[in-house]
Amino acid sequence: MNNLLEALKKLFKAVAPDRCKICGTVVELDNDYCEKCKTLKKISSPRCPYCGYAKDDCVCKKKKNEYKQIIAPYYYSDTVVDGVHNFKENNMPFLAESFAGHMLEAVKECYGDIEFDYVTFVPMRRFKKFKRGFNQAQLLAEKISSAVNVPCTDMLDKVRYTGVQHRKNAKQRKLSAFGAYDVRSCFRDKLDGSVILLVDDVKTTGSTLNECAKMLKIYGAAEVYAVTFAIAGANYHNKMIS
Repeated sequence: MNNLLEALKKLFKAVAPDRCKICGTVVELDNDYCEKCKTLKKISSPRCPYCGYAKDDCVCKKKKNEYKQIIAPYYYSDTVVDGVHNFKENNMPFLAESFAGHMLEAVKECYGDIEFDYVTFVPMRRFKKFKRGFNQAQLLAEKISSAVNVPCTDMLDKVRYTGVQHRKNAKQRKLSAFGAYDVRSCFRDKLDGSVILLVDDVKTTGSTLNECAKMLKIYGAAEVYAVTFAIAGANYHNKMIS
């Protein structure tokens, strides 16, 4: 019986092989990560609350945002870029489990003493969500919500099309995000004094997170904290500005 089960296991792995829990590439049997992802450097504390970089890497001008702080476990570089792309564009929603796990470690480390009232997420257009089959930020938020025992609420709407963001520089992103998000009417009288954890997959310039946090605060949220799986590093950020 054991030999049969082992044979069936190998057959299943041949049809549906193990994949790296960060980049999504095929890995050897029973390995969680590929060799490159095993050596990825995580963002370490102390962290800059404004840009989310490790203090030693911080190059920001400490410009205040609508969100109180931003954290992430990784920089948006190397195989993390491949993983985020596979997660969103190559139908690998199963990566949400490990992404959220790494994000949860950062949440416990940096936000462990904060009592959140809600977990919410950056919304996407209905057509795009229908086409993709899921909202990646929502998947991450739901898993984090379950782990911290705080309700995950779909409280934001995307009310205006912003175009393809990755082709825009920082100024263009800020302009396109302005007025693109709003709090759903059923939550507008429920946010007074609340503390909210806002979730997305990647922070590049922070324009989207900033606009979402602004709307939450307009309707009464006291503080909004942000968490993403990755934050664009200095090289990526410099390209966005140029």
